[in-house]
Amino acid sequence: MTWKAGSFAQFTLHDVKESNQDTTDAVSGATTNGDKNKQNRYWMTIASNPDENEILILTHNSSSLYKKTLTNLTAGSKVEVSWIDSHLSVTDGEEPLVCFASDVGIAAIRPIIKEWAGKRDIILSHLDKGVTVFDEELSQTAQKYVELNYDKSTSLAQSQETLKNIVDKYGNKAIYLLAGQSDDVGMIKKFLEEQGIDSKQIKVDDFKGLK
Repeated sequence: MTWKAGSFAQFTLHDVKESNQDTTDAVSGATTNGDKNKQNRYWMTIASNPDENEILILTHNSSSLYKKTLTNLTAGSKVEVSWIDSHLSVTDGEEPLVCFASDVGIAAIRPIIKEWAGKRDIILSHLDKGVTVFDEELSQTAQKYVELNYDKSTSLAQSQETLKNIVDKYGNKAIYLLAGQSDDVGMIKKFLEEQGIDSKQIKVDDFKGLK
């Protein structure tokens, strides 16, 4: 099994108990009801690369039956992974990568950073909202590679200020990768376009269920 950096996939569990309650997944935004066939599968981002020899996923704590089942799986449990795809694919080239991640959107950006760090200029602005699980790793990677600039922000306005300076420097010569909460990603995309960035240079992976 293989995948591209920044991919997402459908993860199906086979031991999710039935429930009559409606649940909404925090990352995928899929709302389900008592239909067990709907409750046992969700779309999630793969936060690792194939060469790490593991499928790493990042999600908020949730009371959904799916999340409870997922986090209590034992070694050897069966999980079906299908429909692997990516909205953030990056090809070989020298274009700088300008990345914005909101919340757990960092899961989509992390493998891209790991793949391209040291090979091209990369700027990452993370509106973390308390999601700091990869912070130490990314900080160490930025210390190792001068081409990587890692910045954390506490507000959308702060992220926009950071990106404004980057846009002034690179303009449409860069590729812009946006991932995370749908509202945040939409506002950053609009901001970039208002700054003159061609929509063709912007790739988006918005997590519609993330609030």
